[in-house]
Amino acid sequence: MRRVLPYLACALVTSCVQATEPALSAPPAWEIQPATALDDGTAYWPGANWRTALPSQVGMDSAAMATLAHDVRSSRWPTLRSLLIVRRGYLVLNEYVGTTPQELQPLQTATATVTGLLVGIAAREGRLRPSDGITQFFPEYGSRSSSTAIVVDDLLAMRSGINFDEEGTGPTSLRALTRSDDWLSYLMSTGHMGPPDERWNYSSGDAIYLGGVLHAVTGESASAYARHALFAPLGITEYTWSTGRPNGLPQMGRGLSLTAPDMARLGYLMLRKGQWGATPIVTPAWVAGMGARKSPGVVEWLGYTLDFGRMLWELPIRESSDPNMVAAAGIGGQWIIVVPSRDLVIVATGDALSVEKHATALQLLYDVIVPAAH
Repeated sequence: MRRVLPYLACALVTSCVQATEPALSAPPAWEIQPATALDDGTAYWPGANWRTALPSQVGMDSAAMATLAHDVRSSRWPTLRSLLIVRRGYLVLNEYVGTTPQELQPLQTATATVTGLLVGIAAREGRLRPSDGITQFFPEYGSRSSSTAIVVDDLLAMRSGINFDEEGTGPTSLRALTRSDDWLSYLMSTGHMGPPDERWNYSSGDAIYLGGVLHAVTGESASAYARHALFAPLGITEYTWSTGRPNGLPQMGRGLSLTAPDMARLGYLMLRKGQWGATPIVTPAWVAGMGARKSPGVVEWLGYTLDFGRMLWELPIRESSDPNMVAAAGIGGQWIIVVPSRDLVIVATGDALSVEKHATALQLLYDVIVPAAH
């Protein structure tokens, strides 16, 4: 990426363009209004809408943010559909191209992070433990579910050993699973690539298995559980979740859609270590465990090597970056990125077809956003 060039200072981050440039054909921006009062954000949780501030009010470089907003609106990154930045609880950049703040965005594989949070809620409520063997949750499947030593934590880390091909089209693929009459029965029939915890394999099957566990311990579908245990406390009211069989089992690996501002709420929950107002949603220890570097160096996207924890990605440590940066990542360019040391949440949505374009948000994070956060 070329270096960001400073533009003339502007009053509003989303309206900064050079006077000699023609008006852009991008849709109207949702303008950022200056904050009338400032705090450090540690005691703030958003209500119906996010509060806003000019970048300079919360220690973000105004010229860099103005340039970034301009570049998004001019489709410099044509696969980027929206980009939001929250600093200290203030929304400081709020850009949409070909979409709106109200439109539901498919999280794709970032859905798995929500699955991890839901399992954390169930653990906080005493309904399950990470060390629990999963066979006890599926007595109705008899011997099919009794031949494995998989525990809940193996599924969270995507180290279950289940023979599952996320992207293929064969008999052990996600495509075959979604066409089956019983998703859990299908997962029990695919066999194993090896013993649990031996190797990492990205698997929506592991996430879907956890949806079955959640149904077993709560008595309701994971999407219904999410509605009152996670979404309602965070103020999330609009979403869709694709479901299958049995018992309306949600597609826990890819099937959730949220608005971009509500995606930021999930990031903010993780930034605040699982707390939302006076309500502990998940414990700080659970959030830290999701972000543990359990499977190092498992993917490389656009030159960035990522580790995997428990339904959460750990981002590379580079100069001036945070060793604890984590992300929910969805194919196509869906990102919820948390940077604790800078008190930042970044949300991006996209429609990329290639891995390189999928990782555009990482390039913006390292080249523009983190350097701009003082």
